[in-house]
Amino acid sequence: RLQDAGQKSSPPPPRDERLPPLKLLVDEKSSRPDERNINLTAGLIEKTLAEFGIPAKVIGFRVGPTVTQFAVEPGFLEKENAGNSGDLNRHKVRVAQISSLSRDLALALSAERLRIQAPVPGRPFIGIEVPNSSSTVVRLRPLLEDEALYSLDSPLAIALGRDVSGQPVAADLLKMPHLLIAGTTGSGKSVCIAAITTCLVMNNAPEDLRLV
Repeated sequence: RLQDAGQKSSPPPPRDERLPPLKLLVDEKSSRPDERNINLTAGLIEKTLAEFGIPAKVIGFRVGPTVTQFAVEPGFLEKENAGNSGDLNRHKVRVAQISSLSRDLALALSAERLRIQAPVPGRPFIGIEVPNSSSTVVRLRPLLEDEALYSLDSPLAIALGRDVSGQPVAADLLKMPHLLIAGTTGSGKSVCIAAITTCLVMNNAPEDLRLV
């Protein structure tokens, strides 16, 4: 049975009494991942790779707002030594061998698109991102309560959303004096500006913050 590879956040520190309460914002509804569909997809990934002679094992997953990232651990290939000695050499599967099969994996999983992150930074596995059947709404309140934001310890910390694996993404305006928000019509530019403004207002008292 696969385990969610996401990390739990520590509880937020107490808020200043001058700040607006976070209960003013809509909280996120907790939803359990569809374990049956996740296990079926993991099995298809392993089966498809095996059909191309690549042993690999799905060791975990992370459910994001729009995609689920499967953690794939490459296996070993065994080859006979030269000279018919009967001895076998074990070679780790190369990352490029799995990356080259992105289209075949997308076909097997009936996915319009599929992204392979090889390897996942700071992790000993490859990430295969498969689109979810339906997207979920990312709420601002849980991001404001997450360690990714308050650990920045900055009055101008802002929450940007969640990454493909569902982990909060935050930034510090003090370290980015210039910020460009661009995108096509309806992609969420105005929502992004509203979210940034809300972060600043929720974490700064009126006597400390002025908006123009």
